[in-house]
Amino acid sequence: MMLETYEKEERFWLKTLFGATSKPGLLAFRGEFVVLEGELKSVAGKRAPPKALIKQAVLLADTDKLHLVAGNFASVEELPEFVAHFKGDLAADAVPLFYIDNLAENCQVEIEGQRYVLIQFHEGLVWNELMEAFYVDKADLKGMSGEDKVVVVHEASKDYRPDYPLKTLEDVLATKTDAKRMGWGAV
Repeated sequence: MMLETYEKEERFWLKTLFGATSKPGLLAFRGEFVVLEGELKSVAGKRAPPKALIKQAVLLADTDKLHLVAGNFASVEELPEFVAHFKGDLAADAVPLFYIDNLAENCQVEIEGQRYVLIQFHEGLVWNELMEAFYVDKADLKGMSGEDKVVVVHEASKDYRPDYPLKTLEDVLATKTDAKRMGWGAV
C-alpha cells in the first residue's frame, strides 16, 4: 500500500490518524507529511527537522496512487519539492489542494499535466477549510471512523470546481509574499 510505503520511508512526521477505511483497499492519513527530509546528523544519528513539510495533511491512497492530497505549506516554494518527489504517485483524477501561508492570491497551476489548487492561508485548520470548500456538514460525518471521514471528504471533493485563475508556477513563485502563519498555543 502506498501509505504503508510512506510510513516505512518515515514520511509521517506526526500521525493524527492512519489506517484502513471501510472501503477495501483504501488507507487514510492525517498529520504532518515530510516532503523533503532534513539533513542526517551523523554524530547524533538523527535527522534535522524536515526542509519541506505538508502540515495538517489529509491523504487518501490505494495500493499505488494518491487520490486525495490536501494540506498546508509554509511557503509556496515547497510545492516544487512535492511535485518533484510525488507527481508519479498521484492518481490521474487527483487535484491536490494546498493552503499556503505566503501565497499572493488564490489560483490554480498546472504542472506537468497535473492541476493543483492553491489557496491563501493565514489561520484556521485545513480539515475545517476542506469541509467548508466541499460542502461537507459535520452531521454527514457523525458516527464514522476518522478514516471513513476522509473518504467522505474525498467523495465530496470530486464536485469541487474552483474558479481561481490559472497561473504558471513561475508567476506564483515570483509573487510570493512575506506572510507567515499566525502561531497558536500556550501563552
